[in-house]
Amino acid sequence: MTEEPKIIVWTKPACVQCRLVKNRLAAAGVPFVEADLTAPESAADLEHFRGLGYQSAPITEYGGTAFPGFMPAEVDRVIAEWRAAHPVTEPEVRA
Repeated sequence: MTEEPKIIVWTKPACVQCRLVKNRLAAAGVPFVEADLTAPESAADLEHFRGLGYQSAPITEYGGTAFPGFMPAEVDRVIAEWRAAHPVTEPEVRA
């Protein structure tokens, strides 16, 4: 079984832009996983992102794409993509 893509917000401590991304996702009711780029277990991920030219946190990753920083339009695009993949269905009403 294939694991469902999840939103990952790569952060670092005391990062204002990281907090803004997380707050926007939380306000939209969209679940995400936070990962600390400064943690020793994230060293390979940090090098991967540096290799892509990303120089700042946060890095928001979803569905095979990623972007650095707090870009409201990009965060909103991720929210819209996540919602499209997770439609809310109304409960069936029985008479």
